[in-house]
Amino acid sequence: MDVRNYNREVQLLISEIQKNRGKDPAALLSACDKLLAYGKSIKDDALIGYAFFSKGETYYLLNDASNFYSQMLSCMGPMEHVREWGYVAMANNMLGIVSLNRGNAPFALDYFIKAISICQDYSLPDIEWMIHMNLGSLYLNIEEYQKAISHTEIAYRHLLDNYSVDDYIENATAIMLGMGRAYLKLDREDKYLEIEKKLKTESLPYLQDMDKIVIYCFFARVHQAIGEADARDYWINMVNENASTSMPILDVFDDFYDYLQMLLAIEKYDDFFKAYSVLDDLTKHTSIKNLERKLLTLKIRYYRKVGQIEEYKIASVLYFELSEFMERENRLMVSNMIVMRNSYMELTQINRKVEEENTFLQKRSETDPLTGMYNRLKLNEYSEEAFEKAIINRSSIAVEILDIDYFKQYNDNYGHQAGDDCIKFIALTLLELSKEDRIFTARYGGDEFVVIYEGFTKEEVENKVDNLRNMIYKANWEHRFSLSDDRVTISQGICYGTPESDTTLFAYLQLADEMLYEVKQESRNNYKICDAAERNTKK
Repeated sequence: MDVRNYNREVQLLISEIQKNRGKDPAALLSACDKLLAYGKSIKDDALIGYAFFSKGETYYLLNDASNFYSQMLSCMGPMEHVREWGYVAMANNMLGIVSLNRGNAPFALDYFIKAISICQDYSLPDIEWMIHMNLGSLYLNIEEYQKAISHTEIAYRHLLDNYSVDDYIENATAIMLGMGRAYLKLDREDKYLEIEKKLKTESLPYLQDMDKIVIYCFFARVHQAIGEADARDYWINMVNENASTSMPILDVFDDFYDYLQMLLAIEKYDDFFKAYSVLDDLTKHTSIKNLERKLLTLKIRYYRKVGQIEEYKIASVLYFELSEFMERENRLMVSNMIVMRNSYMELTQINRKVEEENTFLQKRSETDPLTGMYNRLKLNEYSEEAFEKAIINRSSIAVEILDIDYFKQYNDNYGHQAGDDCIKFIALTLLELSKEDRIFTARYGGDEFVVIYEGFTKEEVENKVDNLRNMIYKANWEHRFSLSDDRVTISQGICYGTPESDTTLFAYLQLADEMLYEVKQESRNNYKICDAAERNTKK
């Protein structure tokens, strides 16, 4: 939304909203109400949507769920009408986060899928990675650990490529902790130890003390898992010394909850109650009953474990009361959402998608809208099965990442429509390739594509890679602005190997990406392949 298109009064109101975001809720809400009244008086959906969004965001920060839902859902119709898709994606993302925190994972998943669909339709990678991070949290909560890792890896890769992202260290830390929690659940010792090492070198030296607490919780769990009691107790002591009731509850709850489960399991009851009292105090100030109820389960387990029957009964009654409250709250939440969705049904493209068949929604979430190819979500899902099969069968797998040589020059000189046509040309070639058994292709983003070859020898893979390069070259698609040829060419990086028990797509992609970088430094219209085992040995 370009504020320069509005009069001085509107510009001042928007400035007031931006100035008070996260600082003075009352002043911000007052400015929003004035902007909303003005927007309605001149029937300006951009102003109406922005006012509703800003109010919803404020209620989100205040943990006021009822007002949050009504305001955030109200913003979507107007924002979709004026095609402010970034706001629509962020609104769906926040709706997903709140739904998850309030114990409604199906609603949360619906919102996150819609948000990703919007980001992919309208090329919003700076928002999409955050949604993948939140999807990782959702899958962690429902114990789908491999899916959690897949989504957090997508977010992590985006961060690695974009160091200028706001709060880079904090976001990278949250992603690594999410992966670490999943690897602990899967008992992947080498992986969670690798995460621990990265957190010590890449996060701890740069974070404020308050932000280190969740890392200490993770370290304690790691050393408990590998049987190092002294190191575990050191990190438990660090948690005791630094835990504070001023910690941001939504940022620490899941990590602290896992830590409390560990303390309860190893009967460190004094440390358990020190940490519990901090988290209990934080949780009660949020009014999020789902978090209160979840935390209460640990106290119930403790009372049952030590035989405190009366306390156990009292806590169980409180658990029942919280469950009843949540049931009423969820009914109101669902009713509110249905009313708000129906109000804007005729305006909204995304809400129409929700009413369509589930099979269409699934296909839509897996498919790149420009090319019709599979996207990164499907790539992650497919690769899980492919790598698992290769590990079981001790068979080979190769991962190729390719991009279009000097595509920026193509886009800048021929125009974005021609750029899209060029991408579709590459995609059609890859779709033909994928008709062959044991070959999977996907668009990775921008002008990047990924190919997975299953069960081929290294020589066979090289032949197929070279044939693909020649097919693109012989098509003679004009590119007068290339710095290496007069036609469109591609560069290819490939990682080949026989996966070990803990190998993932992410590891192979990293090595393939290194090969792509190296071949582009040396020449274009070429490929470079490495052996995964040899490359890892050298590292």
